[in-house]
Amino acid sequence: MAGYLLSALEVHGDAKKRGRPRDFTFRLKLVESLIWVIIYAMMIRRKNILMTMFSSAHTDCKKQLDGYWGVHSYTKLANCYGALAMAGVNPERGIVEDLLFSDPFDAEFFRAAMWFVLFQTLGKQPRTYERIQGLLRTYIQKANQATVSTLASA
Repeated sequence: MAGYLLSALEVHGDAKKRGRPRDFTFRLKLVESLIWVIIYAMMIRRKNILMTMFSSAHTDCKKQLDGYWGVHSYTKLANCYGALAMAGVNPERGIVEDLLFSDPFDAEFFRAAMWFVLFQTLGKQPRTYERIQGLLRTYIQKANQATVSTLASA
């Protein structure tokens, strides 16, 4: 779910609790939501890979996954999105490479995606399908090149 949608749902829920429901009409654009779905799928993939190889690393990964995604309120989920985005735009190696995405390609995509989300949130770039297409196309091409070079060296 996109961050701006979470914020809107949070404001709407708070207003509804106080007995002053607000108009809840806004345009949902799938651009940011798609990024979050991809990030979630990447994290699930990593957890599943670790499950077959390293039980302690799998346990740690599951705790992280539950911490970021296993929340029960829009506010907590929005805070987790913010934490993930800030980790992604932090230039120092840390949470991203050491804890979230040990694969360098996944880490690079995650960082690019979090910059994309941040620029969208700050209004520095408009949310367009062309921008997300460009981001995804870049990493699909990189993945294809990595696959070709891996097959060629085998």
